[in-house]
This record gives sequence, structure tokens and C-alpha cells, in this order.
Amino acid sequence: MAEILSRLHTLLREVRDEAGNSFSGVGLLVSSAPDDLPTVPLRQTRFLPDRRSTLDCLVEISHQTSELHDGFHVLSPELDLTRVSLYFSPPIVAGLGVDPIRRVGGRYVAALFGSTLAGIIATGVASPRYGVAVFHRGKEISAEP
Repeated sequence: MAEILSRLHTLLREVRDEAGNSFSGVGLLVSSAPDDLPTVPLRQTRFLPDRRSTLDCLVEISHQTSELHDGFHVLSPELDLTRVSLYFSPPIVAGLGVDPIRRVGGRYVAALFGSTLAGIIATGVASPRYGVAVFHRGKEISAEP
């Protein structure tokens, strides 16, 4: 598990850094059962047929000009990109909260709550505003500005 969490953190940081000034932010769900997740497609393309690397695909779609930049993207346990641009709506988890001083956004909170769901191995977000964070079982495992 520690290896997946570390690789997810590295991937998020690389996407943020390589996307440059037009980086819109990114949310990732690592799951072996994506059909069971509380998601709704935001665009017609739910699956990404391109076979480039996960990093290259995420960098390309994480720009504000990409029609696929919104929502969350799903990765397999091997961190292969399987679905893009999904609205992700996990239930609120009592007892989990966010310090309002941190000024994080909805994607961060959805990733935190979503990390508690069965079928989710880990979640992660990267934002130009609050940096990178990885979650596992309702806890922020790693973060950096």
C-alpha cells in the first residue's frame, strides 16, 4: 500500500509541475471497481482510449483549455488511467473535517471523504493553490505545497 500511495503522490506532483501556468488542478481516484463509485460523467468521453502514459494524458487534460479538466479521473491499482472527467460525490463522513484556515476546495474534501469508500484504494488531488495531497481511509497521508 505504501508504494501505491508514494507513486500517487509523485504522479500528482509531476502532473502539477509539468502542466505549467495553465494547470487547472486534478483529482484522482485509485480503484479496482470504478463501476461501483458514486460518479457521473461530466463529458461524453468517460473512457480515455489513448495509450500514452498516464502522466502524459493527465498533463494534457489538466489544462484549463481541455474539455476534460473538470472532475475526477480514475486510475487502476497500477495507476493506469481508465476514466476521465467524472463528477464524484461521496457521502459526508461524520467526524472528518477540514481546517478552514487551509482554504482548500471541494475537490480536496471530496477526495478526503471518498478515500473512506469501499472500492477506493486511495485518492489524491493537486491544485495550483494548495499543492498536492494524498488520502487513504479518511486520512491525509502526504501533502506538500
